[in-house]
Amino acid sequence: MNRDPSDVPASAGYVVTNTGGAWADAPGSVAISGYVDGDVILGLPHYRLTVLASEVPRPAETLRLAELLDARHRVVRFLGRDEEQRSLREWLTVTGARSDRAVQLIHAPGGQGKTRLADQFAETARTAGWEVLRAHREPGEPDRAATRGPRPTTVGLLVLVDYGDWWPASDLRALFTDPRLHRVGPVRVLVLARSVGYWWQALRHWLRATVGMTVGEFELAPLAPDPDTRERLFHTAAARFATLVPHSRIDAVRVPDLADPAFGAALSLQLAALVAVAVSHDSTLRMPSTLVDMYGYLLDREVGHWQQLLAGHAVTSAAEQLDRAVLAAMLAGPVPYDVGRAILRCADVGEPGRVVEVLANHSTCYPPRQTGWVLQPLQPDRLGEAYLALAIPGHRWSSYAPRPWAPGVVRALLSGTGMAAPQAARVRAGALTVLVEVAAGWRHVADTVVLPALRDDPALATAAGGAVLAKIVDLPDVDVDLLARIEPFLPPRRHIDFDNVAREVVARLTADRLSRHPDPAERARLHIAYGRRLATAGDREAALEQADLAVAAGEAAVAADTSAETSTLLALALHLRAHRLAAMNHYRAALANAERAVELLTPLAGGADETGSIQWALAEALDNLALRLSNVESHEKAEAAGRRAVELFSGGRRSARSERGLAGALTNLAVIEAHQDRGAQALATVRRAERIWRHLSDDEPSVYRPELALALNTVSLRHAELGQVSAAVAAAEESAGIFRDLVRANALAFELDLAAVLANLSGYLWQLGRRAEAFHYNTEAEEIFDRWGGANPQAYSLHLRHLRENIAAMRAKQSPVDLRRWELGAQSFNS
Repeated sequence: MNRDPSDVPASAGYVVTNTGGAWADAPGSVAISGYVDGDVILGLPHYRLTVLASEVPRPAETLRLAELLDARHRVVRFLGRDEEQRSLREWLTVTGARSDRAVQLIHAPGGQGKTRLADQFAETARTAGWEVLRAHREPGEPDRAATRGPRPTTVGLLVLVDYGDWWPASDLRALFTDPRLHRVGPVRVLVLARSVGYWWQALRHWLRATVGMTVGEFELAPLAPDPDTRERLFHTAAARFATLVPHSRIDAVRVPDLADPAFGAALSLQLAALVAVAVSHDSTLRMPSTLVDMYGYLLDREVGHWQQLLAGHAVTSAAEQLDRAVLAAMLAGPVPYDVGRAILRCADVGEPGRVVEVLANHSTCYPPRQTGWVLQPLQPDRLGEAYLALAIPGHRWSSYAPRPWAPGVVRALLSGTGMAAPQAARVRAGALTVLVEVAAGWRHVADTVVLPALRDDPALATAAGGAVLAKIVDLPDVDVDLLARIEPFLPPRRHIDFDNVAREVVARLTADRLSRHPDPAERARLHIAYGRRLATAGDREAALEQADLAVAAGEAAVAADTSAETSTLLALALHLRAHRLAAMNHYRAALANAERAVELLTPLAGGADETGSIQWALAEALDNLALRLSNVESHEKAEAAGRRAVELFSGGRRSARSERGLAGALTNLAVIEAHQDRGAQALATVRRAERIWRHLSDDEPSVYRPELALALNTVSLRHAELGQVSAAVAAAEESAGIFRDLVRANALAFELDLAAVLANLSGYLWQLGRRAEAFHYNTEAEEIFDRWGGANPQAYSLHLRHLRENIAAMRAKQSPVDLRRWELGAQSFNS
């Protein structure tokens, strides 16, 4: 249990695997008759998979001007991208040398043509016999056609995932572990995103290390990188639009200045061509010269569309009411009907009867794509984002008057005014996601609404997940004062969605605070806090560096003013450095630090300690010392330290904290007792610890399941030493199952523990004669250690050698062998 006690994971939810594609609408009892092949999930998934059927686009003649740009209508013939299409076709091909499960990321700014390329590729795949599914971020009843097994004639499964950088990390992980992506046959997942960053770095490693998928990525280059290509594609698009726009004159189309690199994007070129065609019928109309003016022209046409519908009695809402609904839809839509009503009440469109009316009128203007849903946003995305940016005051485009009510609507949606808590959380997250994306390109949106909202309500920063927070952190005007306000709302413990961006936030704050705080005690606290963030993000080397700095600052604090406070602080720094050193397998150095921490705390614990904090710190330090002594095989001293830790944890008022400390100390004490050939006593000790961990895990499974998994590994070892191999297998299989779930959440933190448990399980299975399984698990463990050994040979090459020795022993002997075993209680790889 070599883990910093503060370093426990945040909640991750429940998935019961290996049963079937069945959903219960809400947590509760579920009765299933018979065997189901796949997963049973409590609560509907936070995403949908739908079959991408061959769709016949609406007749282009029926589309509004702006709809002609929407990629789903495919108005302009797909051109170019020959190299990208060739590369994707090659990726799709199934060969013996290529993994049967692969992921490809395509990233580029909005409007570059990612969706059109993906749709074209999907048609290619379907023609080649692949089944194609589209993943949607919004939850809902699963598409039953998408839950069936593969058709016998299907070559494989292709899944399209758009807006990958907008998905919550936990939902993406759930999607990639969906049973439909792990059925028999090849699987390809194509992910589209505007940006790469923390979200992709974490996902990429997890996909490779845990899910076993091959991963590739490329940035989609501009469609038209040079002026000649831009002009050629402009004329191609203009010729097509001229056949659809009434009264247009292709001979009168004026080509704007296309020198701006922004016109290299597919959408920008088509926008320029569409607007040029739209104004060609009247020589007195000015051809807009900038992209913003072109978007503004289309937005004016949208307002005209509302007014035409009103004049023809197709709608009954005034333009301003529809305007509010359009803005709300851009921020929070599409949504189910009940949520849509709450959103429009929040947007202050009027009394309940008026809300229903406006909602119906908005659906007339912008028909929803999903039955029962409302508030379909403006398309294409870039048009809707321009609309939102121009509606918010603070821009310099005098031709487009901002809406003075827009900031109020934005603030109301960001606060979820008048909504039920689940609705408010969903709307806040959606609105923030869109606003931050727009703010990255329109600085006044950040200055007018995003940053003021975050200063007023810093908890909002974490409402949409770690990927959105990462974009917030990158906004130009985000200063350390705002980061300091956000810091208390970061998850205090390990959280896969936030670990990397939390490390960045704390890194910037630490650098600023260190520059302003010469006090060594405060510097020690800063290094300790930053080191913990580095450790939870899986950066062991950097965490050790911060521990070194914390110890140096603690030494300076004691030298300047020896007191109980500074001595305790130094002891904490030494205690944590012992964890960090042990995580890198530097056991002798770890022992020296643990010994000194205990030396500092022991005399302090005998004095006045009203809160019991020093006694608690001493108990943790003694437990750490017991581990380090065990690491160097000084088992008698380790037992004395371990029993003293158990005594301290057992004294005083019972609490979850004391129970956690006691269970950890008992687990480690059992390891030490086993080293002294007291197997039955060791098993009884660890069983006592297991009971505590199970009780704690029942109350907070996402917090205490890692500790239960570690204890179960120790239980399995104790059974094996007593010759109870079947019982050892049962405990090890439960431990491995928990660790597999944890690795899905954070591979960096738990993968090495999983490898060690698998190696142990392999040995037990060998002794039972289940040799094919034994080889399988040991090989899986070897692959994990091989990856880690490549990154840090000094730390992990010994473990890899031991695993290979086990495999060699299996191959060399036909009778059971005494395989090397892994004591996670004394040799955990986490800090």
